Amino acid sequence: MPLTAQQRKKLISDANKINITTLMKYIQAGDISLDELPNLSEERRQEIEKRLNEMPNPNEQQEWAQIHAILEKQEYSQSLLDMIANYIRHWEGTRPSGNHVDEANQHYAFVEGKLEDITRDIEKADWEAVDVLSKDELLRHLTKYPNTSHKDEIDENVWGLTSQNQVAELQEYLDVFPKGKFAKDAQAMLNAVVEWEDAKNTGDIFIVNDYIKKNHESPYLQQARIELMKLKQGEISQMHDEPNKYEVTRLVNLINEKIISKDELIRNGVMTENVWDTLMTTDITYDLPDINQAIATSKPECKDGFTDVYFFGVPSTGKTCVLMGLSRSSALNINLASGGGDYAAALQQYTDVGLTVPRTPGTFVTTLEATISSRTTKGAKHNVNLVEMSGEEFAFGIANNPDKVFTFEDMGTGATALLNNDNHKVFFLIIDPTVNVVRITREVVTGYDEETGNPITELKHCAVNQRTLIQKMVNILQNEHNAEIMEKVDSIHIIVTKADTLGDTLRREEEALSIFRQKYEADILQPLIELCEEHNINVQMANRYHPNLYTFSLGQFYVGGLYEYDNTDSDKLVRAIRNSTQSLKKKSFWDKVKDAVN
Repeated sequence: MPLTAQQRKKLISDANKINITTLMKYIQAGDISLDELPNLSEERRQEIEKRLNEMPNPNEQQEWAQIHAILEKQEYSQSLLDMIANYIRHWEGTRPSGNHVDEANQHYAFVEGKLEDITRDIEKADWEAVDVLSKDELLRHLTKYPNTSHKDEIDENVWGLTSQNQVAELQEYLDVFPKGKFAKDAQAMLNAVVEWEDAKNTGDIFIVNDYIKKNHESPYLQQARIELMKLKQGEISQMHDEPNKYEVTRLVNLINEKIISKDELIRNGVMTENVWDTLMTTDITYDLPDINQAIATSKPECKDGFTDVYFFGVPSTGKTCVLMGLSRSSALNINLASGGGDYAAALQQYTDVGLTVPRTPGTFVTTLEATISSRTTKGAKHNVNLVEMSGEEFAFGIANNPDKVFTFEDMGTGATALLNNDNHKVFFLIIDPTVNVVRITREVVTGYDEETGNPITELKHCAVNQRTLIQKMVNILQNEHNAEIMEKVDSIHIIVTKADTLGDTLRREEEALSIFRQKYEADILQPLIELCEEHNINVQMANRYHPNLYTFSLGQFYVGGLYEYDNTDSDKLVRAIRNSTQSLKKKSFWDKVKDAVN
């Protein structure tokens, strides 16, 4: 049995005490060598070497005999080569009589050469069977023969079969040939693929455009240009389908980055020369009034003796756009010195350049004092207060309290005070034909800071169905508690806004009527007719008690909410208001005399 570590330690320390015959036994067995006995006396060392030279080692003789027998049979194999290597390693440190280490070294070189010849012949046959157009067969051959003389040829063929736009294949090549002939090309290609895939997967037209600008030598440049064209077409389609929702800032960025040109926009019908001039020459920040400042100075007040014209509707349905159009109608004159004068002036300036105003605050209610010349009586005029009601507060309340019975008080700040005056009234219910559900985000006070007393707010979101909200509005009008207010209402009508989305001018009214009948008639029309009969409303209409339906658009809208103002619908609404209100004749000289006498 081999010596244990403790036995070896004892043998080395007692080498000068142990019987020489016993020491030689362990040396001949290969358990220890003379070199491992540094403290052995020179006298004993010489005696042992002498005896070893004179006495063959039976273990060595037996091991060599096994090797020699195989050599004589010429059975050359890797196992024979391993046996020779083990023999040399075992007995190289000792040279007893009959030692065959030198002979073993010669046989090792001979057998190694024979094995190389045999392997070469086998590989040659295997290589001839390899399909050089099969990457799998090439790599299998390389795995089987890692030292093959065909390594460069396999490298070239594998690279030629590697899809240079596939990350996995490029990485596979680098894993097999980390120092291959094409390793640098593969790494560069891999970096390019990853960079292009990252850019493409964003689906962001600006990122893809940046990739094209920064990678003029990229093998994916053509793919990037094709992708940019697809993304550009998507942008143009969005501009065409939803011009009001497309942001002006995004459009300007596309133009500044030279992604989309003026000619492309005009050719695709999302821009005109006039709108382009507006976009290029108008700086919203400096060239137009601050709408928020105009709102802050606006005072919701209805002048006594006028007819109050109310516009009710869901948020973002176009109430402000209606006021913008009316503000620039030649048939209506707004008093810019009244409580809502600054706001009216701002609306006029935005209308003049063809830009819609930013969204107004959720609780904002405003009034515009205006006059309309009489169509039939010279010198007579119709005095009106145009009232834009906040739809957001009401809609938010409905979304969060669907079962609540709502009143005019829930329809926005100042609503009750305005509605309870003694003025005659005209109501317009505004419907957006392009939406069913309106999503609202508003800041809500949830508490107050104990130290500062400042309000603590958070953003809350809700969605409200437009039909539900309009029906709730009608229900409010029907509420018996509002009967006194309704007795002062002369007419109720419906406006379908965003008429430019309903087709050409000849089809708009027909399409608007169709939408109203499909979505609103069952829940709204009959209750309105009954309401009008009860309170003697719409008695001057050709179809007694029935509300009229009007379409409205500021004009033709283009990308970014830019538009070319068309006064057709605005003038039509002014005529509708004039026909629904009482006129006041300008007093003659004799009228004034009679007043003085009386």
